[in-house]
Amino acid sequence: MKKIYFIFALCLLIVSCKNNPKANETETKAKSETTSESGITTTRTVGDVNDTFSGMFLYLDDEKAAVLQTAGSKMYGVVIDDKMHELNKECQKFKKNNHDMVPVVVRGIKKPNPVKDAWKEVIEVKEILSVQQPSGQDGTIIITNNQ
Repeated sequence: MKKIYFIFALCLLIVSCKNNPKANETETKAKSETTSESGITTTRTVGDVNDTFSGMFLYLDDEKAAVLQTAGSKMYGVVIDDKMHELNKECQKFKKNNHDMVPVVVRGIKKPNPVKDAWKEVIEVKEILSVQQPSGQDGTIIITNNQ
């Protein structure tokens, strides 16, 4: 009889310690939001200070201007700092000419732009996740104004 109680207690202990993987999957899925327009994907991690941005990056050294075009052709200015220069250095590997845009994925902080007559919002790059080779398209753009 004692053996039956011991086996029952052991089974109860094993069953009670079992993890619930479905609950963990739900929590993970709820932490990120992904949108896709025009072949460009934007992911935002909920509950994190830094957002994830993916899009086409361009830095013009002679004009001291950096932009990131994300999903839906939304354009952001990029804060020019050491991290942005590091991103530009990685992008140089894939550029054929000075005005080529390079696909990147970065984490950063989106904030209002203090400069008037410029992009309404800027991104301060905090982390570079990936820099990719552009697809077979030319990648050259012409920016006529900052709007």
